[in-house]
Amino acid sequence: MMTEKVTLNADVVLDALKDIRDRELEKSIVELGMIQQVELADKAVRVTVAVTMAGCPYRDELKEEVRAALLKIPGIDVAKVIITTMTSEQRARIFGNAPSEMEGMKDVKNVVAVASGKGGVGKSTVSVNLAVTLAAKGFKTGILDADMHGPDIPMMMGTAERPLGSRGMLLPLERYGVKLMSTATLAGDGTPVIWRGPLINKAIKEFLGHVDWGELDYLVVDLPPGTGDAPLTVASTIRIKGVIVVTTPQKVALEDVRRSIALFKTHDVPVAGIVENMSYLKLPGSDNEILEIFGSGGGEKIAKAFRLPLLGKIPLDPSIREGGDSGRPVTLDRDSEAARVFDKITENFLEWADRQH
Repeated sequence: MMTEKVTLNADVVLDALKDIRDRELEKSIVELGMIQQVELADKAVRVTVAVTMAGCPYRDELKEEVRAALLKIPGIDVAKVIITTMTSEQRARIFGNAPSEMEGMKDVKNVVAVASGKGGVGKSTVSVNLAVTLAAKGFKTGILDADMHGPDIPMMMGTAERPLGSRGMLLPLERYGVKLMSTATLAGDGTPVIWRGPLINKAIKEFLGHVDWGELDYLVVDLPPGTGDAPLTVASTIRIKGVIVVTTPQKVALEDVRRSIALFKTHDVPVAGIVENMSYLKLPGSDNEILEIFGSGGGEKIAKAFRLPLLGKIPLDPSIREGGDSGRPVTLDRDSEAARVFDKITENFLEWADRQH
């Protein structure tokens, strides 16, 4: 008996995908209108799927599930799946009253960004320990890892969990009393995040506006180094209370700091002050002797040049590195010398913030 030959067309493709369900809404992705485009050529098919948000935690799994279903269609040898993001209007058709673009930020009182002119200066270390210290002082605190290509915050906060979604909003994880969100929690352990500029901009806006941050006194935003897409997007999208710029004492780092400060001044974003990391090494067995491995006076110099406060100097202390590697920030040990340094930096920032109108 001969099998009837199936003519490949869009209806055949949609039929093959109709049993794939959106994990959040538990409905068929075809029924939800998530299949935006079907293109057929010879034995190849390309399908464009629109997820509800750029930071959808299931985007990679959905992509593979759709691709596997496409390859089961008789006559299809090559299948390509493009993941895009729904527009606000498309989301509204699914959720009814869809959340506004900045819905998640409506109860966030203050945003503090942590920036650096170059990588490797300890910016994420400052972000994590600042957030944990603020929480320890009783402030409702969150941290957003906006470094899309090098997201370290989940590891430094000791979590490998993945966030859930609810009605077009992502629910942040929580660790040590701090709410957190990062691309690393979406992509999975060791998975590279290969996003170009426009998608980075869109994802950052989603992480700000479509994450259910709830009521926060402070949201700490850990920016990537330099003056690229992410810092520009944050600076132009939301009102920032202040930026903390992290540097190290050596001359090359200070030149990069100048460019970073200039970026924020161009966007009328106030700079709260400078933090100098890896400032000195206290010699073992000595109370007062220090070794200035990367030079000295750099933080003071840049602070004086821009008339900014020097919020603090962080020593080269193995416990700080160990805290980041183990996922238990050093500031959790409130009696340690390193914790006292971060506490002083936090106090200096809060004093600066209190003086702002």
